Amino acid sequence: MVLFLLLLVIIALPERLQARDLVASDSRADSILITNTYIRFVEEGETVHFSDEEFFDQAGRVVFPVNDYRLPPDAPLLKQLEKEVLPAINREGYTLSRIYIRGAASPEGSYEHNKVLGEKRAKALTDFVLSRLSVPVSDGSYNLDVDYEDYRSLCLFLLRAQDSYHMLVKSICDKYLPSNNVAQLKKELQQAEGGKLWKHLLTNYFPSLRTARIMLVFNQKQPVEVIPQPAEEQPVPEPVIVEQPVAEAPVTAAVVFDEPEILPRREYLSVKTNLLLDGAYVPGYNRWCPIPNVAIEYYPKKGHFTYGASFDFPWWQDYDAHKYFQIRNYQLESRYYLRSGSLSSNPPGEGAAFRGLYLQAYAHVALFGICFDADRGWVGEGVGAGVGVGYVLPLSKKGHWRLEFGLQAGYFRCKYDPYQYENPVDPSYHDDLYYYKWTLDPDLFKKRQYRYNWLGPTRVGITLTYDLLYRRINKKGVSFKNYEKR
Repeated sequence: MVLFLLLLVIIALPERLQARDLVASDSRADSILITNTYIRFVEEGETVHFSDEEFFDQAGRVVFPVNDYRLPPDAPLLKQLEKEVLPAINREGYTLSRIYIRGAASPEGSYEHNKVLGEKRAKALTDFVLSRLSVPVSDGSYNLDVDYEDYRSLCLFLLRAQDSYHMLVKSICDKYLPSNNVAQLKKELQQAEGGKLWKHLLTNYFPSLRTARIMLVFNQKQPVEVIPQPAEEQPVPEPVIVEQPVAEAPVTAAVVFDEPEILPRREYLSVKTNLLLDGAYVPGYNRWCPIPNVAIEYYPKKGHFTYGASFDFPWWQDYDAHKYFQIRNYQLESRYYLRSGSLSSNPPGEGAAFRGLYLQAYAHVALFGICFDADRGWVGEGVGAGVGVGYVLPLSKKGHWRLEFGLQAGYFRCKYDPYQYENPVDPSYHDDLYYYKWTLDPDLFKKRQYRYNWLGPTRVGITLTYDLLYRRINKKGVSFKNYEKR
């Protein structure tokens, strides 16, 4: 009798353990989902309504950088959705009832631009969720709502912060939002308090309005009662013994799975900037005057030569002080690296192929307008050419980041005209205009009567370089990554 009871316990034990595990699994999933306010469970067919304040408080939120609709990879909500919430939904098999997503933009910028930005932010979050849900999702299962310029949340932020401007902003919003007169609403906000209100909102609240918010609604599970059925006894057939001849065991070859072949890549195109120009101080202008610049360099598959182009574009002006520093300089160049870039001498995976000492030849054209004060200004254009020398030093193990030290010298010839502020013929006449420095008959004036020639150093550089594109060694085409697996 004791042996019979023990057998019954052993037979029932696996089913009991399995049921206990299932209950524990459901409990863990439910705890993950219930603790998040942006998850709701409803009876099938039941609808959910949210007030603006409820949605503001309970929805999950992703905050975007200014003027961007791409999902920030480090957003806490996205990590929680991907690692906890959506896997629990998929594992437990909940049925989706509704997704509510609201994209928004802050009020600065044009209304048309903000409309597109808000829609793209909502679409980005929608695609993120739908791509990770394995439960069925129909086209009508989600609502996309867009606050082109989110004044509703702005008023809530001001209220919660007990901001002294809350009533002023709310009164302006209540005045124009019912008629959807957003243009006049924004204009009045910008003009209120002499512009101080708009600056206050821009600094303290607008960054928090660049969001996409989400609420997920799922149908509750219906309990299913399972009635255990007694197993039918099956007759046990008597074993049939058939004699088989003994055969030698076949020798089976071991199956070896090859590692994916790694296809190395070589630098193809780099982008760079001259750090000395980025932090330039201009004598005569008497102030720091950064010279924005960008360059690219193309690397062939073999040989010593590379080819590049650069563009310098400072465009600073101070009308009150009569200071102008406006240049457009376009340069083409070719380099000869003493170290060959061929694959035979630089195996892939050993860093940048083109590095070390190089010689350079270049040509450039420039347009300029430079003025140091009311009496000293020049406008013109010129061409030049020359040679250079430099050294490329890798900053990373794979050579993606590099630092270049370079010096150029050459010949530059330009045509120009001097100019000044106010009339040079009659100083007593004031019209707030700039004039060429010409006191003779105006009919005899011709542009670009002056010449300037320069022979000597033309550029010094400490340049930061990054490989933007890579050439695939064993395949055609280019890529943004250094290696690929085949």
